[in-house]
Amino acid sequence: MRVLHIGNFAYRSHGESFYSIDRKISAGFTRNGHFVYEFSLRDMARMSNIFKTKSLGVRWASAEILRLCESMEPDLVLLGHAQMLTSATLKKIKQRWPKTKIVLWYVDALFYEDKTQYMYDFEPYLDAVFATTGGEYLQRLLPKITRAYFPNLVDSSVESLGNFKKRTFNHELIFCGSIGDDVQRKQFLEDVRSGLSDLPLSLNGIFGHPIIKGVDYIRAIGDARMGLNYSRRNDVCLYSSDRIAQLTGHGLLTFTPRIPEFDLIYKEDEVRYFDTTAELVDMTHYYASHPDEAAIIAEAGWKRAHESCSAERVTRFMEETIFNLPYSQSYEWTSHIFKQ
Repeated sequence: MRVLHIGNFAYRSHGESFYSIDRKISAGFTRNGHFVYEFSLRDMARMSNIFKTKSLGVRWASAEILRLCESMEPDLVLLGHAQMLTSATLKKIKQRWPKTKIVLWYVDALFYEDKTQYMYDFEPYLDAVFATTGGEYLQRLLPKITRAYFPNLVDSSVESLGNFKKRTFNHELIFCGSIGDDVQRKQFLEDVRSGLSDLPLSLNGIFGHPIIKGVDYIRAIGDARMGLNYSRRNDVCLYSSDRIAQLTGHGLLTFTPRIPEFDLIYKEDEVRYFDTTAELVDMTHYYASHPDEAAIIAEAGWKRAHESCSAERVTRFMEETIFNLPYSQSYEWTSHIFKQ
């Protein structure tokens, strides 16, 4: 296929988010034998005018997308982080190239429903949507088209550290994130820090520690035995931030709350689930003093991440769902495909 991938490839950040899901999706489709042309919508809109303003460049960027379609006649148009695109542009694509599939992917949380309203303007021109949230939020989204869950992708060229092979680390546990005005999240992280005050921790983006990106982020992950996966909400079916892919994919022993149905993706012996802060603290202490046991679980999680959630496998699932092809293998999450 020829694929036009309209996303946020973040040229202005000089590669500091080279591990972003946009590039992993492109890589997956490429490795599966397809040509992918990446169009960084926000960057192109900014670059179109002397003020470097997105809002002034939307019309030009939309026209550029149509010119690309004229040149490429894509079989598939992928939309990610494309909120500023107009539905009129999608309508023109469908009218001019009716066989072209238009698909939206979404890795932000669907429970922030005010942020998904733009999708309803796109709905008449979409063939499918993929999201990293499952269950009821996905089921009631865009009811006129196919909706499917897909897990956060792991790319072997990005998640490449293999921490489970090591035994010596400068930090026992790493967490990267933010708190904002979330009181419950702040209290949880304060309790974790207090309960693990005797262990060397790598806390980034919280409690006065700066956010780390780019290779600094990868180095920090590489220097920790265990990682904490903790999202804004952990009670929503199958939802996790892409932190889970980065931690398991790099081979850390990963702790995660017991997210509903998340054992479809990771089994009990591949990550360690916890229900309470005290349980998390106790497990962290245990595995810090039992590094060989920690490595066994970390390797199992790494293997699961690279087998089940690889960019190639997840994009193959996307392709088969979009074009209504027989599934080439048993994907663990197919109970979370909803059709009109």
